[in-house]
Amino acid sequence: MVLFRVVAIPFFFAVCCSAQHSEAAASGTVTGHVICADTNGPARIAHVVLQPVVDISPASKTGDHPRQISAAVTATLLDGSFTIPNVPPGSYYVFVEKLGYLSPFAQLSREDLNHPKPETADLIAKLLTPASVAANRTTTVEVRIYKGSAISGAIRFDDGAPDANTGVNVLTKDKTGKWVPFRSKLIAGPFGGITTDDLGHYRISGLPAGEYLLRTTLAITDIFVNGLFTESHSTANTDRYSLNLYSGDSFRPRDAKPIKLDDGEEADSVDITIPLSKLHAISGSVVEASSGRVINAGNVAIVYSDDDTKLATTEIKGEDNTFHFYYVPEGEYTLEVTGARDVTREEIPYPAGTIPPTHTVEKKLRDYEAQPQPLIIHSDITGLTIPAQTKSAGHAPVTSQ
Repeated sequence: MVLFRVVAIPFFFAVCCSAQHSEAAASGTVTGHVICADTNGPARIAHVVLQPVVDISPASKTGDHPRQISAAVTATLLDGSFTIPNVPPGSYYVFVEKLGYLSPFAQLSREDLNHPKPETADLIAKLLTPASVAANRTTTVEVRIYKGSAISGAIRFDDGAPDANTGVNVLTKDKTGKWVPFRSKLIAGPFGGITTDDLGHYRISGLPAGEYLLRTTLAITDIFVNGLFTESHSTANTDRYSLNLYSGDSFRPRDAKPIKLDDGEEADSVDITIPLSKLHAISGSVVEASSGRVINAGNVAIVYSDDDTKLATTEIKGEDNTFHFYYVPEGEYTLEVTGARDVTREEIPYPAGTIPPTHTVEKKLRDYEAQPQPLIIHSDITGLTIPAQTKSAGHAPVTSQ
């Protein structure tokens, strides 16, 4: 569950410089123009930020959270020009982001800059422009940005209806060969990710040449809103159920159809069709084997039988103490239960103004364990029962939000 309040967020990031006032006289200025390499025209309203060539500031941590580095992000004017004042002397790279163009942040890490390797040298030279800043001097640079590749298409149900306002992610392989999300969101872009429009259309741009997968998610999300007819309001959301679907109309990455892109290539009509006719609802209960009594908390997963990867998960909680998989594709699976337990539940209020206003505190009474159960799905299934044996007793309070 996500809890937050609406606050005013400035368009730019705060400059973190503890000695800014005392060293203002010793700072320099970086100015210049950003040019679109594909048109040789100005990059209008692009976003520019400086990063040290080598970050020597201490990697301090607060608890388990790594240190966060703040920086000022400057927008170019209509002629592509920009000015960044009050820059401490040193060597920097000029980072530029513009929708549709290659983003240095998507392809390079802070580690790549601190410890460049031969395989990243060409990429650094292409995407980053160096700038050496001296006290009381102005450094002028020209930065060229390069058009990226793009993937576009539509997400639709098999009856032709669009899946509007649904999220679309692009995945790429990491160094281990695992499919992971590609960073397609711009630092100065709008909040939220890429979603389909009212016709189910999407477009993801600014991609480097490579191989990708698309992923969309069928999700049921419960949302709490503290105001409907107001200029601003707070919300909290909980994902009740979700199911991933990949390019090639598959439900797991290994069966998906990769999309290969060359530099600047546009892959259009990459559609995903959601097979309504082959999705089924599954529900049931976990019960105590000796008595048949329903167990009122736990997690249930549907797992592929051939490789033990998870298709979907859901929780046993709330009103009916039943698990619900709202849509599952036809196939052979295994049902796996973890964290099965009997609990008591109490609704505890949050401080006034918090969204949602309450949270659930569980007190665990006893634990159970259940053996995996085979499951073949070719239609809707209700009333499933999974037997579980008593494992242990305990009284540790558990907070569920």
